[in-house]
Amino acid sequence: MERYLRRKFERKLGLVFLLFVVSLFLSGVRALDLQITKESEAAKKIEESFSRTYIVKIPLYRGSLRDRNGKELALSVPTLTLYAHPNTRLIRNRRAFLQKLSSLSGVSVSVLEDRLREGQDRPITILTGLARDLEDELLRLIRETKNTRFIGVQRSYRRLYPNGSLASNLLGFVGTDGVGLEGMEYKLNDYLGGGHTQAILYFGGELGTVYLKPAGGLPGDEHDVYLTLDVGVQSILEAVRDDIVKRWKPKRVSILLMDVRTGEILGLATYPYFDPNTFYKYPPQYRRNFAVTDVFEPGSIMKPFFVGYALEKGYVSAGSVVDTGDGRIRVHDRYVRDPKRFGRLRLEDVLVHSSNVGTIKVASFLSRKEAEDLLRRFHLHARFGVFPGEAAPKLPDFRYPANILYSSIGQGIAMNSINIAVAFGALATGDVVKPKVVKEILSPDGKKAYSMEVEVLKKDVFSKKTIRWLREALTKVVERGTGRRARSKFFTIAGKTGTSQKFDPALGRYSREKVVTYFAGFFPATKPRFVGVIVVDEPKGKRLFGGEVCAPYFKKIVELVAFYYGLKPDKVK
Repeated sequence: MERYLRRKFERKLGLVFLLFVVSLFLSGVRALDLQITKESEAAKKIEESFSRTYIVKIPLYRGSLRDRNGKELALSVPTLTLYAHPNTRLIRNRRAFLQKLSSLSGVSVSVLEDRLREGQDRPITILTGLARDLEDELLRLIRETKNTRFIGVQRSYRRLYPNGSLASNLLGFVGTDGVGLEGMEYKLNDYLGGGHTQAILYFGGELGTVYLKPAGGLPGDEHDVYLTLDVGVQSILEAVRDDIVKRWKPKRVSILLMDVRTGEILGLATYPYFDPNTFYKYPPQYRRNFAVTDVFEPGSIMKPFFVGYALEKGYVSAGSVVDTGDGRIRVHDRYVRDPKRFGRLRLEDVLVHSSNVGTIKVASFLSRKEAEDLLRRFHLHARFGVFPGEAAPKLPDFRYPANILYSSIGQGIAMNSINIAVAFGALATGDVVKPKVVKEILSPDGKKAYSMEVEVLKKDVFSKKTIRWLREALTKVVERGTGRRARSKFFTIAGKTGTSQKFDPALGRYSREKVVTYFAGFFPATKPRFVGVIVVDEPKGKRLFGGEVCAPYFKKIVELVAFYYGLKPDKVK
């Protein structure tokens, strides 16, 4: 009996324990369920508050570009960017928000509306490039219109070119990702720095901002670069360029001015041109620096080099007389003519009157090796690597004697304005000096990371006697020859005109209507300091010769630049 009662008690106790365990388990399940539910609700609230995250690119600070005197040509300006949530239907008090934003930014309500209609699955950039001093007002507007979860402000930088289109084709431009895409902006990317950082973006909170967490691409060393350019000279060249365009309505124009002693490029103007602040509005051909990226047959400006080389080698003398006959000469399978019959010409007058026949007769003394040596001496055979996209000269095969003769009058050979300017600088001084466009680079702590040095690539290309003779002959070209419209009352100018017919592939011959006109020279001729080149591609009108189209404007450049630098006239009246 006692044993039976004990077993019955143990069964009841086990049942109670089982019920307790089951009750405890069910309580745990309920508690877990409540916890999971609460976490889900919290997650939902977080999702509602911050929505989705995105990766965006934020432009970074970039070093400045300045002229030789420190005047700013390109700089990074602190700005604000206004983002909107991809689902623009979430924006509250829309009309009031847009009206106030329009008054702050100067952008019309209709334009802002259009931007907010752009359906996409990424944040919408409502405005970019806003001034930093608008930040407090923008944040206040976002809070007052209850849009802190849907609209945000982010600090960034924008590339600014304070002089608009000035030197645009030389400077180039920076893309929306903060990286230089063309010109010196591209060439100097490693020094200027900038670029962009990737950031994680999400909307929410109470501050009315876009929250960002850098994800890479942090800023590095941003150097400031001083170019050899002089804003004063650049402005002169561009004013002259505009005069040429107005008068001759050409396809293209380039004007280059260089310090003949150091190789520093003081100005480089081109047409067409663009405003790098809004580079995306212009077609690619407007952004091309064709003074260095394109080559042209130089025409008669090649004559001094071949005549000078023949003089240097002793094939002719300063007192030689060249018989140009009836004004024509057969070269291979065609005749080359002079504009008129000159008859017998002194050697210097072959250049003064720009005789094709006389030049060809003098150049006929040169061998293949000598023609190749001539081009190497004056660095007319290769690029300098100063600019991005710099085109190398195109040279003919001098194994064929006819190519030497055609090259002497600038046909069948092509080069850019930089090559021509450097070569004419060598005619002025006897030395080939490498062109420079970067004068100095300063690191963020103000120390010099680079300082320009004069590089003489070839000394004494000709003897001093030959250089002196060429300088005098080229001065006479301006005083009484084909370049007389470049003659100044105040300064001696030495130079050479050039006109080259453009080859028409469709016709298989040189065009009679399309020409490229030139003037290349240096001044003051008595003590050369500057060398310049004007190229006018396809001018429209009558008398399309270098002496008519380019020479008068070279004179204008000489007198304006001389006045700008305070040079004393070297002519005695």
